[in-house]
Amino acid sequence: MKYIKIFILTIILLFQSIPIFSQDSAGAGWQDLNPNLDYNFKSYFANHDKEKTPVHIQVGILILNISNYNIKEGRFTVDFYLSYASDKPMPEMSPHLTNGFIEEDDLIRLIANEPTFKLWKIHGVFYNYPDLRNYPFDLQELSIEIEEADNGVDSVQFIPVNDFINLDSDFQFPGWDVRFTEVSVVNHYYPDRFENDDLYYPRILYKLGISRFSTNAVFSVFFPAFVIVLVSLSGIWLKPEQIEAKISSTAPMLAAAVLFHYSLIQELPSTPYLTRADKLMMAVYTCLMMNMLISWAFSLIPLRFHQKLDKFSRTFVPPLNLLIFVVGSFV
Repeated sequence: MKYIKIFILTIILLFQSIPIFSQDSAGAGWQDLNPNLDYNFKSYFANHDKEKTPVHIQVGILILNISNYNIKEGRFTVDFYLSYASDKPMPEMSPHLTNGFIEEDDLIRLIANEPTFKLWKIHGVFYNYPDLRNYPFDLQELSIEIEEADNGVDSVQFIPVNDFINLDSDFQFPGWDVRFTEVSVVNHYYPDRFENDDLYYPRILYKLGISRFSTNAVFSVFFPAFVIVLVSLSGIWLKPEQIEAKISSTAPMLAAAVLFHYSLIQELPSTPYLTRADKLMMAVYTCLMMNMLISWAFSLIPLRFHQKLDKFSRTFVPPLNLLIFVVGSFV
């Protein structure tokens, strides 16, 4: 009996040591979304009221349309709705487009302005640097970055809600196929702009993944390149006596390839790497140079070797062209 009383007393003491929070307490139900951050910020914009916890804000984005996409400049225009819904009254909110701008003041309209709900309709211009390594089968990510420049993570914390991240039912993007949409929130830190500039700012990152239609990529890039190589090969099947015709079938195709390649790169920005189309054209140049050298060889070697050279060129040059073209297409 003595041990039972000691056990019961121990249980009572343990329960008394557990803190119990009432629903009316200031931090009831609040969960820190940034547990690794030290909230003792010294910035002018920081929240210095330690009893005031950050406001949790659910973020919704509805994309109405995207237009004027210029991949060379990485510029595009977006019409969209932005909504904030919070668990308690928000501070004064002012969305700032960190990778774009609003051309005129009337292109951002505050539709709803309640203490716990705000809704904007925004027409903004945005910039993104395109990734063209796989061009013309490239996948581009068009991003919208929104930051609260006056409110740090100690005042507001964004929560993207997938149910409220959507494209309009009539959304269309001519020439492009929508692959995915995603939203994340990061804490952005600025290098010191003034003394004690140590505050982190919440930033919403919305990404829309788009890709070109495969059929369009094949018929606008790969098929013309294949035709150029095929036409240059036609001289291989001419008789050895038709030397001028052999040479005439390859030299113009080299000029055509250069002009075709030039027309492709005119649509794209300068890049520090080769695109997939560049690698394809390098293969095309290799094929054309090989075909041209074979054609010129007939005018350089003695007449008695023409038959052997003709047999060699018909047997080995077409398969080599095909192999080089395939390697250039998939490497």
